[in-house]
Amino acid sequence: MELLERSATMNGREEPAWERTRLRVPRESGTFLIHPEPSSIVRHVDQLCDQQEFAGSADCQILNVGLSEFRAAARSEVLTAASQWTSELLGRTVDVQVAAPLIMTGHQPELFHPGVFAKNVATSQLASQANGVGLNLVVDNDLLASTQVRIPVGDRENPGISTIDFDTARPPLPWEEACVSDTRLLGAFADRVSAAMAKWNIEPVVAEFWPKVMATAAERSTDSKSAALVECLTAGRASLEYEWGLGNLELPISRLCETETFRSFAAHILVHAEEFRRVYNQVLSEYRRVNRIRSSSHPVPQLELQDDWCETPFWIWRADTPRRGRLFVRRDGETLELATAPQPSAIVHSVMLSSDVTADEATAVLQRLSEAGLRIRTRALTTTLFSRLCLCDLFIHGIGGAKYDAMTDRIVSRFFGVALPEYLTLSATEWLSIGEPHSVTTPDVSWLSQMLRELQQNPQRHLGPDPSADVQALVVEKASLIAEQHSARLTDPTFETSLRGHKRYRRFPEINRELAKQTEDQQRLIREELTHVEQSLAANQTLMSREFSFCLYSGSTIQSMIKRLRSEFSLVE
Repeated sequence: MELLERSATMNGREEPAWERTRLRVPRESGTFLIHPEPSSIVRHVDQLCDQQEFAGSADCQILNVGLSEFRAAARSEVLTAASQWTSELLGRTVDVQVAAPLIMTGHQPELFHPGVFAKNVATSQLASQANGVGLNLVVDNDLLASTQVRIPVGDRENPGISTIDFDTARPPLPWEEACVSDTRLLGAFADRVSAAMAKWNIEPVVAEFWPKVMATAAERSTDSKSAALVECLTAGRASLEYEWGLGNLELPISRLCETETFRSFAAHILVHAEEFRRVYNQVLSEYRRVNRIRSSSHPVPQLELQDDWCETPFWIWRADTPRRGRLFVRRDGETLELATAPQPSAIVHSVMLSSDVTADEATAVLQRLSEAGLRIRTRALTTTLFSRLCLCDLFIHGIGGAKYDAMTDRIVSRFFGVALPEYLTLSATEWLSIGEPHSVTTPDVSWLSQMLRELQQNPQRHLGPDPSADVQALVVEKASLIAEQHSARLTDPTFETSLRGHKRYRRFPEINRELAKQTEDQQRLIREELTHVEQSLAANQTLMSREFSFCLYSGSTIQSMIKRLRSEFSLVE
């Protein structure tokens, strides 16, 4: 494929050739996906203190501010905000050195599985090795779709899935707008999970950090408003991580997007929306061709252009009606109209943003939007684009985010003229200790099904040592019909439509049915084994699931994973 073989040149800078994405979730419990190899990442981390500017950064400007100056301001502002928010959350002072190397990761504030938890571990470990700072972005601009966790029920032979609520259900809305709805339900969550896991002889780690969740819920509630779910869940998880020696800062996307430097970055994209859209869609089209993707929505949809309305890579909504909408812009002289759809009826605001707006002017304009109750937030790809371009020295992705950032590298190269450093892809698989998986595989089903068909279609091959005379006669007749059929095919190409051919076809199944009666005991045993294997495979879907929340695992299991992951990075030369 041409795209795989060539190297694109944009802005006078050569890009590496496209490579097809080949990332796979680790299959076995206790294993990791780490790409590139840990030794490569450790070498990169060791060089961070001496790292020079990005290739091409001398010529890159964001609203007429050089990238080096912009990055320094953005890091200082964001790390200060993260230090303040983390300190408030944990009830302890968490200092930070803004000039130190910065390692970042991020995820939704949900009670995620251990494979996501592993990113926080690696962020802390690599930041420590670089004498730097680890920062986890709490992605609270995503939708809160569920207030439940899945738990295993049943037994090893017939396990199933049930759920336990940590708060009442509600229509999907951005996490940052979600408050605790039922304090009693939230308070009972840890006990209900502990009771459910007791039958599996697991003391879940949720009991260790849930008191902090509830303390935050009480501290952050007011007479007019209950505490934010994001604050409660993040406080609990972060307190556990600090207790275990993981010292990452925490910062929600909602607060990141209210910083002055982010507002300048967003304004830069808005005033150059059509050029950004062109580059974005060009890179997306190439990514789909390289990875042979036909879906128009995977990994992300294209940005639209309709009737002078240009879609941008941001969400927008009003605080009083928190329904996310795609942000479209249309220029009318010096005015930029903002809408949730490409039509005048969807306009939510108009702002003065000219193409030569300064950073200070843009910041003031977007601040007024915020004060008017409008939320402008990043979409997934834009989150890491801003983070990698303007903030961090290394970003740690899961598999999904890594697929996005194969595009981010090229978008940044072509739109900003900068070559970003590599990122790390990391995931882990850790099974709950609810029983050993059954020793069966999908090929077992195929083999048993094939054997069953064999007993039905060719029963003459599986008769006992002393078949009756009637059975032997049927075997002889079937062999004769087969020989006659082969002969007819050679001498008469139209034999299949002849009367004699039809008689043969009717007789074949009659003989097979009679002979198959002689293998009924064997068929019964095969069917019983097939049923057992299929049930065992279904049970393994639960026994080998990597999707259970980390809060269901014992503390010793998670700490063992932490120890193994740390050794992956700290012991390489």
